Amino acid sequence: MSRVRATIAAAAAGVALSACALLPGRSGAPDPEEELVSREITLEVDNQNFHDATLYAVRGGERRRIGNVGGLRTGEFAFVWTDLDLRVEIYLLSVGSYYTSPLMIEPGDELKLTVLPNLHRLRPGSVF
Repeated sequence: MSRVRATIAAAAAGVALSACALLPGRSGAPDPEEELVSREITLEVDNQNFHDATLYAVRGGERRRIGNVGGLRTGEFAFVWTDLDLRVEIYLLSVGSYYTSPLMIEPGDELKLTVLPNLHRLRPGSVF
């Protein structure tokens, strides 16, 4: 009879452990909010140009606004980017758009972008 009780106790413990695994926040699955934070890219921008700059993340036909940095100001932005390469479009107010070369990135990367003081003198659409 002691074998039967031991088996039942072991089975009950297994069921209890299985039930704990089903509780929200208790499973081994990653928390979606933590996963998004770990996939964030941080972009620090130093706008040395007089013109305000609006920044976009660009990939193929997708264009997602990152943020705006006033002329002669700095800004820092965090955003989720799931692709391995990133191009940044810099739209200078009253001038036009300029593009970075594709950057190979990984989740959690911290990037620094300097908008040059004479960027507005280049032909809009230029890649640098």
